[in-house]
Amino acid sequence: MQVEICYELSAGKNAENKYKGRNRYLDKIKGIDKAIEITKTKMQKIEKQKSKKPELEILKKEIKDKEWFEKFKWFYTQNGFLVIAGRDAKNNEQLVKKYFKEKDLYFHADIHGAPHTVLLNPEKKEISEIDKEQAANFAAIHSSAWKSGTYSVDVYSVGYGQVSKSAGSGESLGTGAFVIRGKRDYYKKIDLTLVVYFDSIKKKVIVAPISINKEGFKVVPGNVKKSEICKILKEKFEKKGHKVSVDDLMSLLPPGDCELKN
Repeated sequence: MQVEICYELSAGKNAENKYKGRNRYLDKIKGIDKAIEITKTKMQKIEKQKSKKPELEILKKEIKDKEWFEKFKWFYTQNGFLVIAGRDAKNNEQLVKKYFKEKDLYFHADIHGAPHTVLLNPEKKEISEIDKEQAANFAAIHSSAWKSGTYSVDVYSVGYGQVSKSAGSGESLGTGAFVIRGKRDYYKKIDLTLVVYFDSIKKKVIVAPISINKEGFKVVPGNVKKSEICKILKEKFEKKGHKVSVDDLMSLLPPGDCELKN
């Protein structure tokens, strides 16, 4: 091995310079080792993030796979008819224009501030009175009667073709507004008591009229904040082994204060 020396310096000074040079190289090697360790740590973090990606994809798929009708308020009647109700003006407009078909039934609480509610009958079956009453019950529950603390309200029903977007001459209808024409069938003093239950087949929490006869938790208009009731319901469901979120419960229950009923 060749070693360069400076003849103008003493042997001791040359040795000292070589020792300092050696230390500089050692420091560089340490720096390289540290950089390698940092890179390894970053690569390990990336690998961990990659391993979590499938979980995120599954979660996204679950959200995407929600049933189409879950953008509305919904439940199934005793005999399996799907009933949907609007959440807001835009939702109401879409419900009537896109989903209300021949042989379906339309329901509306006889009060200002109520959603369009439709009992869907795609197979054009005969609809029993109990199914009609439950649909009327659902329309009442999600009306402004709940928020006002009323315990009952009248609801009317009409058939397809009686709900129109055509107003009178010189008049126009806003988003979510429709004209009802012809004879109405009335359901008087509809009870607003509802039941919140977990459907083990659909794996979902459902809010339905109390007459559905499902084991769950009864809720009525009251003086407790809805958010507080939802927290209590969440705990009750979790004790039964059902994982639900407060947000989901908030979106399912009608707007306004309420209380649990034994």
